[in-house]
Amino acid sequence: MLLEFQLRDLLTMGNVTAALISAFTTLVVFFLTLISKNYVETRILSSKLETEHKFNQRKRIKEVLSKHKVHLLTSCEELNHRMWNYANNHHRDWLEINGDYLEKQNYYFHSFIYRFLSLFGWIRIINQEMIYLDTTIATKNDLEFIKFLRLFPRIFSDLTFIEGDEKKGKSADDHFYRNDFEVISEVLIKNEGIISYANYLEDLGALKEHHINIFKYFDGISSTEKRSRWDRLHLLHLTVILFLNNYGYDFQNTNDKKLRTVLTHPKTSSYLSNYFNFIAEYNLADNKKCKELRKIAKEFTR
Repeated sequence: MLLEFQLRDLLTMGNVTAALISAFTTLVVFFLTLISKNYVETRILSSKLETEHKFNQRKRIKEVLSKHKVHLLTSCEELNHRMWNYANNHHRDWLEINGDYLEKQNYYFHSFIYRFLSLFGWIRIINQEMIYLDTTIATKNDLEFIKFLRLFPRIFSDLTFIEGDEKKGKSADDHFYRNDFEVISEVLIKNEGIISYANYLEDLGALKEHHINIFKYFDGISSTEKRSRWDRLHLLHLTVILFLNNYGYDFQNTNDKKLRTVLTHPKTSSYLSNYFNFIAEYNLADNKKCKELRKIAKEFTR
């Protein structure tokens, strides 16, 4: 009988232990399931929010670029035409007006500056509208568009990219200080657009007072001078062409034959190699149109 009672107690204890183990296992599984569920749901929610953020940001970036793209392309096209005309008539010294900046009859000089400032005015407008957007997550095509917007002003505000790292400059003679250049075109911006050429002429007095440096920069600029003013203007022309070839209409494109002419007429810039190094800094070296231009340029930079 004693043995029977002992066996019965052991069986009872075993059942209790088994029940406790089962209950403990159930609780563990329950909490693990709850934790896992919360973790998965949190990750899903986080991924969803991140996806929505990227979608909304990319949508807004596209909206800004689309809103102003045609204006920017038009400015590039008009400056491109003027640069072609200037290259063909560089020997006529039409940009040499010897400080007579308030004379409205100096059409070639003032219309040149107007087209120049219009381009950077539209770039300024676009950049200002995107200042609170996360452009780092833009689509590849839009991101390259934005890189070009960053590239344009640096052509005139970066001293060393053209003239080499050893170049030291305490004064902005053939380039502009970056912060000054960022706002130099704001005089043309009004009501989220660019004023007309007629309004530009009406404001010549204010322009001369506040932006005398831009007039001095263009006054007498020549491909035969020892300064680097022409080189920067020439490299701007190449950048305008690259931009139009990437994003413009088919009639705005410049073919390989014309690219060879741009690269050599009236001369080949001695800073051409530096220019392509500069493009590489913006990770645009693999851009199809940039690669095509560099391939052609190699014919003249060996």
